[in-house]
Amino acid sequence: MRIAEVFGFGIDNHSKEVWESRNAKTCPFRGTKCTKVSKTDPLGICSFSDGRTAAVVCPVRFLAQDRIFRDAGRLAFGDGAKIAAFPEVRILKIEGADGERDRKIGKVDFLLGHIINSEVIDFAALEVQAVYISGTSVRPSFDEFLTTQGPSNSYTPVDRRPDFRSSAQKRLVPQLQLKVPVFRRWGKKFFVVVDSQFFAALPNFPRTSRSNSELTWLSYPVEKTGLDYTMNDPDVVFSHWDDVANALREGDPPEPEEILAELQQKLSSNRPPTIFET
Repeated sequence: MRIAEVFGFGIDNHSKEVWESRNAKTCPFRGTKCTKVSKTDPLGICSFSDGRTAAVVCPVRFLAQDRIFRDAGRLAFGDGAKIAAFPEVRILKIEGADGERDRKIGKVDFLLGHIINSEVIDFAALEVQAVYISGTSVRPSFDEFLTTQGPSNSYTPVDRRPDFRSSAQKRLVPQLQLKVPVFRRWGKKFFVVVDSQFFAALPNFPRTSRSNSELTWLSYPVEKTGLDYTMNDPDVVFSHWDDVANALREGDPPEPEEILAELQQKLSSNRPPTIFET
């Protein structure tokens, strides 16, 4: 896949204003300097694309126009609700040993607070998950793009690809296992934001109704529009946590007899395991 967006704009966009923003290393999605990988020399790649639909590699990309907060807030609290997004709130407490302070873990990307008359009366969780890229370093192609500042076909590292499986199993699943049961116990809504390519790569799981949803997915298509890419309306998927957890668990367990047969084969091989007495 090809690099799609650099510092917030499509790589086919070479307007003067866009290059001024790129040279300043600005992230237009949060209105500050990009800090991805490094504060002084950020790797400002937002997404990769097949030329039509992008796979988001930086979670900040999802913050465009704050729409993920509005979309999730509308689903959680209804139309016209006033909400605030509270970033990086820890929800689990570990009591300290004798004389030590308690500490908190389980950081949620955002808690959405429902506000009435300047008071937070309810809340919901919002996790944002981008995809990892596997393969050799993309830095040379990125640096070349910034140096040439013009059209080129060389920004296509062919040995780079979005690693949806690793992103789901190694990053997303552990986060959901830690946090979703807490919000289910509280009876609070939990939302996960991904792009449409990421969601399409997930295993299939049953869908449920909006009122019964314990884990609601907002799957955003990030599609090329002219020279740039636009995050369009999400596919909203309602699900039960147990169904998702079972689907994301890799593989189906065999029958115990299959395990016994495999162990017996290893025991009878030319290199059997060491046998101990208890």
